[in-house]
Amino acid sequence: MLEKRKGRGGGGGGGGSSIEDNWNVPPLLKAQMAFEIIWFCFILYLITALLKAIRNVPSPQRQPYILLLISAIFLDIALLINAIVIRAAQDIPRGPPAIALSSVLDLLWNQSTLLITMAGLWVFRKRSKLIMHGEGAKGFPYAGQKWKFIVDWVITSLGLLFLSLAVIVIAAASSLYRGASISRNNAFSDLEYQRLRNASTGLYYVQFAFYLILTIIFVVTGFTLSGAFKRKMGHPDVVRHFPTRLRTPINFNAGHQSDAGLGHALARHSCNRVPI
Repeated sequence: MLEKRKGRGGGGGGGGSSIEDNWNVPPLLKAQMAFEIIWFCFILYLITALLKAIRNVPSPQRQPYILLLISAIFLDIALLINAIVIRAAQDIPRGPPAIALSSVLDLLWNQSTLLITMAGLWVFRKRSKLIMHGEGAKGFPYAGQKWKFIVDWVITSLGLLFLSLAVIVIAAASSLYRGASISRNNAFSDLEYQRLRNASTGLYYVQFAFYLILTIIFVVTGFTLSGAFKRKMGHPDVVRHFPTRLRTPINFNAGHQSDAGLGHALARHSCNRVPI
């Protein structure tokens, strides 16, 4: 990735000073860097808003928001590094430094798809407490089942594992191939490099399959929990109002507030508190 950007940015310009003073790269590359900076600022704003919102959440119920915050920070770091790489690609030495940087970017960028989805599922589990402890509650809703929570984490962990393996394999293959090219020996052939590259691609596909499964679970969980709320409280509380719930995370924890706050929250939903 870094070498490709070097090749695209290396053309044109008469001397070294013109490259330094005038960034002589295609306009599309400049636009890409601009969008990276815009997205970095947007995610940074969301991180700041999330930090302020977490203060309203009781300490024992902050886990999904902390997970979401960590993933957003990693994603923001990836956007910033990517913007810097686009601008300074010509100054980054080829070989192990470029390979390591590319591998780190892959990890930081792709982890968000799994962790943010898992954070949403965790929020659904917290929200299901309103049904589990409401008046006339019979059993646990699908979103609040413990076995489902374990399955969600297993799928997320396996996705992160295969993502890490894919990055490690392609990084090792690129490093070995680069070393063999510099030393001019046949210790690592093109065929061996291609095999490892194909193996890394296969691992990426497996990671994407786990992400797809997790996304399907997220959608099914959201609609089943929304249906449960509609049957019990007369309105689909989860899916339709999900963006609002993210902006006011205290509502996810109504089942764990103090007696006064709990009574007020459950009174709005026509529920009575049952001791947990």
